[in-house]
Amino acid sequence: MTSSPTLVGLLIVSLCGACSHTDRMKPTLDAYTRGEYEKALEVYQPLLRDREDSEKDRTLYDLEGGVIAMAAGDRAASMKLFEDAYSRMRPYLDEKAEVRISAEAAAILTNQTVIPYVGTTYDRIMESTYQALNYYAAGEPSKAGVELRRAYAWQQDAVEKRSDEIKALQASAAQTARSHSFDPSSTLKDPAFNGALANANATSLAMVGYTNFAIPYASWLEGVAGFASNQNSGIAQGKVAFDRVVGMLPESARSMVAQDAKLAADALEGAALPPLVMAVYETGRGPSLTEFKIQIPLFIRQVPYVGAAFPVLTMHDAYSAGFTLSAEGGTSVTAVLLTDMDAVVAEEFNLKLPAIITKTIISSGIKATATFFAQNAAGKQNSDAAIFMALAGAIYQVATNSADLRIWNTLPKRVLYARMERPVSGRVTLLGADGVRIGPIECIPNGITLIHVRTPAPGVPAASQTIHIPYPNWVAPSTSADAGNSSRAQPATALIPH
Repeated sequence: MTSSPTLVGLLIVSLCGACSHTDRMKPTLDAYTRGEYEKALEVYQPLLRDREDSEKDRTLYDLEGGVIAMAAGDRAASMKLFEDAYSRMRPYLDEKAEVRISAEAAAILTNQTVIPYVGTTYDRIMESTYQALNYYAAGEPSKAGVELRRAYAWQQDAVEKRSDEIKALQASAAQTARSHSFDPSSTLKDPAFNGALANANATSLAMVGYTNFAIPYASWLEGVAGFASNQNSGIAQGKVAFDRVVGMLPESARSMVAQDAKLAADALEGAALPPLVMAVYETGRGPSLTEFKIQIPLFIRQVPYVGAAFPVLTMHDAYSAGFTLSAEGGTSVTAVLLTDMDAVVAEEFNLKLPAIITKTIISSGIKATATFFAQNAAGKQNSDAAIFMALAGAIYQVATNSADLRIWNTLPKRVLYARMERPVSGRVTLLGADGVRIGPIECIPNGITLIHVRTPAPGVPAASQTIHIPYPNWVAPSTSADAGNSSRAQPATALIPH
């Protein structure tokens, strides 16, 4: 047949297209997980260039690149990549849900990977959180405040739209099924099918995230911004943020942030904010997506079963279990859990999973039955046409029956937190449970020393940065005995660049 080379070429293209985002990133992730951050950024550059004009998944590559550049110490590149990601996601803050629903419903007949990646709720919140850290490191706290307001706006947007959007998507998918005379209800009710999927997703389904799409890490940084303002209005907002975080955390992890809230309350009563050392420790890697393939029953005589591929959330268990923050020649503080990012990701994935399952069944069923009847009709005409349709159908199935495995791979598994007042020595050291040591670190006497650490795997070199945030117009006490009487200025704006 003269069409065979073309079909073979299409098959090759389709198989290449089946490579997941995580597959493409493997060399970068390997270097990143070994703690070779500059090499990871170097290896990642060709992927960024390749996706430069991609409307489909450039947002995701920007997010990955922003983290990698931050870890490599290239703050300018990190800021640029995160800003680019935000500019691509920003239109969806105002866009009506119907626009995205229409795009996803249309992709049922092709593949979900063709839909532009516009970011999950946690993608959007974490992008703004990281960008806020970048701006604090650059000495621009007012811009950091803008980013934290963006993070809160993304959370509120999800509360208002997300659940209704997912329900509407399921309804749209059902309408697509009816228009192609396909009924997925029997498959959705099949005990064996449901049991297999429940088993594959058992880990993520057992996880519970935080209420209303909140991420404690982002809310905690809002509280830090309140301290950084050194004025009553900002500190009051910070106390509200710290109180929210206390309500999100399990009782065993509340004490540290509860102390932050108490400091804010005391400051609102007139006490001076002491110089603080606040350390956040991002450890491990967040979940990735893998493909779970299964033969699903269609309850159609001509096509009783068809292969289908579903995304499954896979956790990475290599991480540092904790760290201590120690004052030179003084006391030590043991870190507590600030955010379980596995749970954050799982919560949103679990919310979307019923719609993903419905779309996949409808997509696989419509394409399988369409291919069967097309082949059958061709076979009645001549054998060459039947062979051609069989090959074309096989290519069509391979090219389109694959799960959407796009996910932000460089998020941490957990975020840990420890805080103390600046010690008399002015120096602190962090010691991870895996033996990684950071310090001694010099702490400023007139504000917040914010230590940001990233360890993607136990025992690898840590990527760390020390961010100094002076309190605006802070007046130092004349002696150490007067520390409790230092004055707190009342500037006009909450976040003043220093």
